[in-house]
Order: sequence, then structure tokens, then C-alpha cells
Amino acid sequence: MNFIILQLKLSKNLKLFVLGFILLLPCQKSWSQVDVKLNLATVPFLVPNAGIAFQTKERQAVQLDVLGSFWDEFPLLEDSPLHLTQIFFEYRWYQKEGLKGWFVAPHIGFGMYTMERPNFLFIKGRYGTPDYERGKYRSGRVAFYGVTFGYTWALNQKWALEAFVGVSLSQAMYKGYRNEQRVDIKPEDAYIPFNGSGEVGVYRGGLMLIYKIKYTD
Repeated sequence: MNFIILQLKLSKNLKLFVLGFILLLPCQKSWSQVDVKLNLATVPFLVPNAGIAFQTKERQAVQLDVLGSFWDEFPLLEDSPLHLTQIFFEYRWYQKEGLKGWFVAPHIGFGMYTMERPNFLFIKGRYGTPDYERGKYRSGRVAFYGVTFGYTWALNQKWALEAFVGVSLSQAMYKGYRNEQRVDIKPEDAYIPFNGSGEVGVYRGGLMLIYKIKYTD
């Protein structure tokens, strides 16, 4: 029960962050720089991942990014489903002024998914099934608490590139399936609505193409 309450609280708080972002957009003159981003690493797989960052100080920014995948059969995962929605909110500290160089960013996130469990991305599992078999997939929701690391190169005054990777503790509620039949519980436990899983793993990353919008007085 506490686990479910934690998830609901995170979902509610993240929605408030997103609402706050939207309300702040009309106040764009208060931001010295706004970066609009597109993840080039996910584009070839038709998985859009875009973000927007607002500079708050010379070397600091807040960022919101969203990823979505809508594959019923993903070729690189033996045609298993890959349905993903992820929303991340983070605060960034950069090495150099103008939001350049190395950066670190604590983040929180929320997502919903139907996909095969990618064991190779997990560093450590807290509980759940560690040897999830091929052909099985999970469907549920997940909360993220972690840190993003990366580096930003300025190409010119308007364009930049950003390589990044995010490591998070995830807390998920899910149901496990094979061929639409539930396989993560015993028949006598069919009343259990959701299973639980918690891992530390790599949950985001790529190469962002950045367009910089700068404001002057």
C-alpha cells in the first residue's frame, strides 16, 4: 500500500511540475536562454524524445523532456511490444557558462510501459524476478529517482550537441504476460492486481540536437 501511495504522490507532483512549466512559458523574457532539444539517437527507431530547458543562472537550468514509443512489434526485440511514455524533470549544473561542457542533473520521472524486461541495462535489482525469460513482457507504471550525466558541445551561436545518460532507482507496478496470458503470479494468486519491482539501471540516454533561443534586454 505504501508503494502505491508513493507512486501516486510522485505522479501528482510531476504533473504539478509540468503545469508549472506550462504556466512559466509566457514569461519567456525572464529566461536568458531557452534550449529546444531532439534526441537524434532515438529518431532512427521512430521513438520521439524531445525536451526543453530554461536557463536559470549562468551555469544552471531546469529541463523537462518527454519520450514516447508506440511499437506493437519492435524488430530489435524479436517483435515484442515496445510501448513507452516517460516524463523527466531535472535541475542541471553545467561546467561552463552558457549551458556548455560537462553537466550533472538530479531528476525525477514517471512512465507507463508495455515491454520486455531489458536485463542488460540493470545494475542491481532490489526485488522481483531477476531472470526474466525471453518472450515475456511487462505492462505497468514506473517512478524514477536518479541522476543524469552528460556533455554539451556548442556548434555555433544557435546550435549545439549534447551526449547524456541517466541512471535511476526505479519503482514499478506491473503485470507480466506471455502471449497475453499473465505469467508473473501463481493461479491461486490471481486476485493480486499488480506485482512490484525495484532496480537501479540506465533508463535514458542519447545525443540531443539543441537549438538555442537567446533573449536580450
